[in-house]
This record gives sequence, structure tokens and C-alpha cells, in this order.
Amino acid sequence: MHRVSPLLVVMTAALLCLVAPPARAQSSASSALINQQLDKLTTLEIRDRTLPDVMTYITRQTGVPVDATADVWALLPWGKETIVSMKIENQTLREALEKVTKRLGLRFVLKDESIELQPMPALKRLGRKSTIAELDALNLLAATPLQLQSDKTDLKTLLEAVDNKLLAAKSGSQFAVENRTSTSGNPVAQTTPVAVPRNATLLEALEAMTTQTPATWYPWGKTIVVLPKQDQVRRQLQKEISLRHDGTDVAQVLSELSMTSGVPFRYEPGTFQELAPQSRQIRLVLNASVTDALEAICGLTGLGYQVKDDEVYIWNATSAAAASRPRDRTIAIMQTDTGLQILITDTQCPPDVREFIEHLKDKQYDALRKMMAETGFKPTGGATTKPVTPPAKTAKPAATEPPGKDL
Repeated sequence: MHRVSPLLVVMTAALLCLVAPPARAQSSASSALINQQLDKLTTLEIRDRTLPDVMTYITRQTGVPVDATADVWALLPWGKETIVSMKIENQTLREALEKVTKRLGLRFVLKDESIELQPMPALKRLGRKSTIAELDALNLLAATPLQLQSDKTDLKTLLEAVDNKLLAAKSGSQFAVENRTSTSGNPVAQTTPVAVPRNATLLEALEAMTTQTPATWYPWGKTIVVLPKQDQVRRQLQKEISLRHDGTDVAQVLSELSMTSGVPFRYEPGTFQELAPQSRQIRLVLNASVTDALEAICGLTGLGYQVKDDEVYIWNATSAAAASRPRDRTIAIMQTDTGLQILITDTQCPPDVREFIEHLKDKQYDALRKMMAETGFKPTGGATTKPVTPPAKTAKPAATEPPGKDL
């Protein structure tokens, strides 16, 4: 049996520590190699292949791994069955990827060890599977130069210039801009300044508007809809979801809602730390919109939320710092025949419906007391008798005829 010298083991370990580069350095090196490969000339010929097959083909031909985020498949018209055909000769891989992704309303981002396909911001704001017309609109916007005479303009002038360019474009479909920023309940001043590079495309100009003003946009059929960011956030929060949690931490549930809606959630410092332990665990089954889910969670936990320009702001409404902020309390959840659950809030509930809800609650309490008696259950404390209900309202006397009226 051969013995290994302890000194040799120590020296070998030390040598490995010196040779092995840090993980961050390895990632940086991988990213640099991919970047070099992107600028190499390549020849690709693809005929009627699904996008996942195209990604695999590019990886095999070039050695560059190509991935895609989950929302790519949720937003493309046919998801993973989207068909791609293209022929690339004497172009760089970067140019080839730009050609493929722009045609599909996507973009590619260089990651540490791969190329990642992502939806264009406007496609992500659409919030549903796109149509061919909407992808055509994005492709036309990305290919058409705006050619403004100045690099400084205002919101109204910019949108008129984009609309005129779309009108003049020789495309199979006619697209137009619909400006909702002045007619909204949260109007945006039409004189809001926007700085746009002179060589910008229509797509880049609209994204510059989104970055610099309270307005944003998305394609809808043959229309480019421009609206206030707050309206867009509320629109995204109307997305229908199925929510099922049995004791999930509230922070995780809110993170899921943010990801599903595509709306960033921002939290006031100490939001979750000051919650009671029983309020942190969410037990909820809901088939409704993200807004309804937020209302339900806030009703269960004491949190509050507010829709801002491009985010949802969440705070602890029960904390001392937030005690002055009003919150609409959820008093009932009604399920329709289709399975949709509707939240009934304190301020929205009509008086007659509120009275009926209290009546139903009393009946349920009576049924529970009967079950307690049948099973021999005896409460150890608290009131055991039915609480006294408020007296019925006295009916108003019938109106009499005014004096002096002829019968």
C-alpha cells in the first residue's frame, strides 16, 4: 500500500487554490468569449424550424449557448411552436440574432455564459399572446428612422411625427398612433419635453418617451396605444390569475404577483418585519385578477398598496407610521357560477347587501352552534349565547296628502 505524504497533499491543495480562478473571473471570461464569437462572420440557413430548434442549431453551429426567458413563450403567437426561416451569409452572429429577434418582437442580452432571448419592453407591456399584426408593428417601428430636425421635442410633436411616419410607410398593414395621454384620468402634459437622438428609429423614440416622461406605449392590433404609466400599471394588474396558497409567506406571494403581472412591487422599509406572525402566512384560493388578489392579501394581513407611475407601492397599514393611511377593508368574497371570485369591500358594499351579509353570517353562526351542541363541544371561555342583534328599523309613516288638496 502506497502512502501519500501529508506535505504533498497540502502542496497539491495550495496549488489548486492558486490555479483555480474565481467564479466571477470565469464568468467574465465566458462572456468575453461569447462576445468575440458574436462578431465573427457566420453562414446560417434555416427553413421552417421552430424557435427552440433554431436556438439549438445556432448553439451547435457557433458554440454559443442560446436561452430564452419563460415569458418569451407566453407572448409569442404560437409559443414554442413559432416557426422561423432565414438565410444568413457573410454576416456576424450578432447581426443574425438581431434579424431573428427583431422580427419576433424580441431582443437578446449577453449573459455570463449564454445569450438570452427576452421580449421587447413593449411586447412585455402587451401582457398577452401577441398577434402577427402586433409583431409586424414592432418590426416596422424598429426599421423606420424618425428623422426629426432637432434632438429636442415634446410629447405631442413626437407622437404626431411617429404617426406621420407610420402613415407614409409602405407596409402591407396600415398602423396608427392612438394618444390617450390627454384624455386619461391621469393626463400627461402634451408639452412634456423628450430628448430623442436624430438617428433614432420610431421604436427607440417611443422608448425614449417611456424613459423620460410619465407616458408609455404598447402595440394593440394595428394601433400603437400611448397612455399614462399609471393607467398601464392598472391595466397589467387586471390580468386574470389562479392563486392557491396554504401557508405561504406573504413576501413570496407578492413576489409571484409581481412576476405574473410584469409590474415591479416596491416595499416600504419594515413592511414585513412588523407583521404579526399569523399574518405572514397566506391561505388563499382565488381565481380573479391580480388587483383582486392584492385586495384579498391586504384584507388578510393589514398591508396597504398604492398604484404609482410604473410600480405598486406596498406598506404596513397597521404600523404606527402608516396608521393615518386609510385602507378599504374586504368584508366578503363572492364566488360566481364561472368560478370567478369577487371581493366585496367596505366602501363599495351597498347597505342592503351589507345587511344580507350580516344575516348570512348569523345563520352560519347558528349552524355552528348547533354542530357544537350535537358533538358535545363546550367552549372554555367567551360568550356562549347568541349576540343580541340590533332592533329592526322602524318603518317610516306613510306620507299624507298636503293640506288643501282636492280629493
